[in-house]
Amino acid sequence: MPATSYSGLNQAFSRGFVSQLRPKMLFAIILPFFVALISAIILLSFAWSPLDNWFYESASSWSWFQTAASNLSGWGFHTMSDWLAGLFSFIALCAISGIIGLAFASIVIMPMVLKQLSQFNYPDLERKGVNATTTSITNAIKVSSIFIIGWLLTLPLWFIPFMPVVLSLFWGAYAFSHMSRLDAIVEHATPQERSFILKKHNKGFWLIGLICAAIALIPPFSLIMPVYSILVCTHYGLNALQETRKQQLIGNIQTAPRKS
Repeated sequence: MPATSYSGLNQAFSRGFVSQLRPKMLFAIILPFFVALISAIILLSFAWSPLDNWFYESASSWSWFQTAASNLSGWGFHTMSDWLAGLFSFIALCAISGIIGLAFASIVIMPMVLKQLSQFNYPDLERKGVNATTTSITNAIKVSSIFIIGWLLTLPLWFIPFMPVVLSLFWGAYAFSHMSRLDAIVEHATPQERSFILKKHNKGFWLIGLICAAIALIPPFSLIMPVYSILVCTHYGLNALQETRKQQLIGNIQTAPRKS
């Protein structure tokens, strides 16, 4: 990654921190938390048992799972469903409620974020985006679906040493980066600019997601990550768009025919 990209990342995180301290952004932290909490209560109330039963039936053919369940019997858990299947189901549903909260933040809070940052940090950046709302909702549904399916499919790997941390970081990085990077520029960038920036700065957005996912593993900080990750991605994306247009302007001036 070019050095300028690393410079842009540092700037995005520092600007995101400053933006997070604004009153509206501090209030915005509460909204995705409550959405995730309500989603978790509903999912654990109605989906835990069906998911537990499905996992129990699916895992009956996994020898390693049966071995793990037998090893836990000495701790007072006499059946696989008492602990392993129930634990997997709880983890899965909590993660799903988290992605619902993040999707809510992406759709509902992102307009507030863009308004704040456009006013204070990028007042001269022209809005050239099209179909912003539809694109944002479609992206939220896509990312949420991939996250939920991928999380469920890779959940059995949690019993491999170190895989819980690796998978949490990977799926967290995917969620934080892909949920916000498109929304960050969709109102300002043309479809061509959007495609160019997402391709050129793909590693930068992934790195933002990875850092946010690592911070989210610390319980108190996980509460602010949905909004903070949006702020960082938006700063990074809008700054990249601003630099792209500056480079295009310089290129146009240099290639313009000179009058004799």
